[in-house]
Amino acid sequence: MLRLVAANSAWLTAERLVRALLGLLVGAWGARYLGPANYGTLAYVLSYVALFLPFATLSADAIVVRNIAQQPHDAPRTLGSMLALRVAFGLLVWLLAIGGMAAFSRDRELTALVAIVGGTLLFQAGDVVDLWLQSQTQSRRTVIAKLVATLATAGLRIALILAEAPLVAFAAAVLVEAALTAGTLALTYRRFRTDHPWGATLKDSKTLLAEAWPFVLSGCAVMLYMRIDQVMIKQMLGTHELGIYAAATTLSNFWQMVPTVLSISLAPFLARQRLEDFARYERSVVLIFRAFFFAGVLIALFTIVTAQWVVPALFGQAYASAAGVLALHVTSNVFCFLGIAHSLWLVNERRFAVRLWGTLAAGVAVVAINVTLLPVLGVFGACVAAIVSQAIAALLINVVLDRRGLKLQIEAITFIKA
Repeated sequence: MLRLVAANSAWLTAERLVRALLGLLVGAWGARYLGPANYGTLAYVLSYVALFLPFATLSADAIVVRNIAQQPHDAPRTLGSMLALRVAFGLLVWLLAIGGMAAFSRDRELTALVAIVGGTLLFQAGDVVDLWLQSQTQSRRTVIAKLVATLATAGLRIALILAEAPLVAFAAAVLVEAALTAGTLALTYRRFRTDHPWGATLKDSKTLLAEAWPFVLSGCAVMLYMRIDQVMIKQMLGTHELGIYAAATTLSNFWQMVPTVLSISLAPFLARQRLEDFARYERSVVLIFRAFFFAGVLIALFTIVTAQWVVPALFGQAYASAAGVLALHVTSNVFCFLGIAHSLWLVNERRFAVRLWGTLAAGVAVVAINVTLLPVLGVFGACVAAIVSQAIAALLINVVLDRRGLKLQIEAITFIKA
């Protein structure tokens, strides 16, 4: 079993690495072709649509996987009910996204782009197959299916750049990737089916909805503090400035792959160690906090030193001003890395409310700081908001809600035993 879990983690790690690298390289090439204004428009549409994502997916992945693991004979009903819910809510929020953009922007081009990109909300229903495969420790099948879609779409985006396609074609490529992913997952399911056909029931749907709403709230909070900055920059500063900011954050967020991948591999190890020896488990948590925090510091320093060469090399001279933005924004990764490590602790301690309240507080901080600083500092104000919000979610919220976790974090950072 342990070997199977390790293989599962390896496949997930490989997928994240490939997707991150392709996203950075092909994305930078696309940004160079589109220019800051068009790239900013696309970034705005993607961020706007992402705000609706928690409602489309119901953020119930863990619930579905748990239910299948505990009651495997009910898997067809659980999967069928979740599929029906995601199709219904995906359609609803897609229409709401289009209606909201049409009502508030009165920009037909933006509304059309939202209609296209928003179609991805419907195809999120296809990920229900992924949940079935996760519950059976068959992530290899999911990874292969998603990588096929990712590679095909990367090829499409390159073709669009070479063909000098308009902005709307790049928006369509986002939809094509979602559709291909859903299609490849459907084909994968045909080779690894449940014992009986799926079927939705009203009782199971109500139960899933009743359990899912706290996760939807948490997902909304996460999306708020991760995406609302780009929506606000477009509204307050314009698409050109958003294009510059989006280029910088693409490079800054690329590094978040490092702790994310490591946490996948470390999670089973920590879970076992907590059961076997709690004192050793806490020492391991301190070491992980320390490694993640100082990895964030080193990566931030490296990025600050190299930003003035890396940004023009990848994105072109039109984005040269993004180097300064990147140098400031990347410091938020120090707290982001620590926050990802802290999530490992929270999962093992079953302190899920800490993460919920932390993300809610961070979301409020992002909005408040951006409203205050964007008119004064421009996109650098958004960088300050990112740093403060990550510090709140990863560290400062623990002053109130997770004193033991805070002590372990302080011990990790200062090398002074709490």
